[in-house]
Amino acid sequence: MGCCINTPYVYPDGGVYDGELKNGLPHGKGKIQWKNGDYFEGNFEAGKKTGKGIFKWNDSSYYDGEFLNENFHGYGEYQWYGGRLYKGQWVEGKMEGQGILIDDGKQYQGQFKNDKKEGQGEMTWSNGQKYIGEWKNGKQHGKGKLIDPNGHVTEGQWIKGKKQ
Repeated sequence: MGCCINTPYVYPDGGVYDGELKNGLPHGKGKIQWKNGDYFEGNFEAGKKTGKGIFKWNDSSYYDGEFLNENFHGYGEYQWYGGRLYKGQWVEGKMEGQGILIDDGKQYQGQFKNDKKEGQGEMTWSNGQKYIGEWKNGKQHGKGKLIDPNGHVTEGQWIKGKKQ
């Protein structure tokens, strides 16, 4: 009943959807455009962004990846205004699981939990210094090793980002 017809649909926030509808709601492929230039293009289920899609903001930020019930969920790439970039797993809108974060000359590759570095990971700074080891709440925490730009290795325990 009412499957997959094309017609505009207006969201309460003013976004105008153009695409497939089912039972009066966006369902299938479509695009939402906002007056400020933001837009989302991708898949919908029962009015919600679900499946593959791309969201572009008017400041040049974007998310290209998987959605579930309006949230970033699954694999996706998010680039913030200013250049910060994350490629990896998302759970309910947060960086969670394996990923790579590039920000301000640093690159972290490893595990994330609740939008923070957590678990095993490796951080490389622009000067070539590297930390390989455990992370908690976004900081080096646990067993790890620091390798300076000359290759000198310091191993040990870190607590809240500080070598013990």
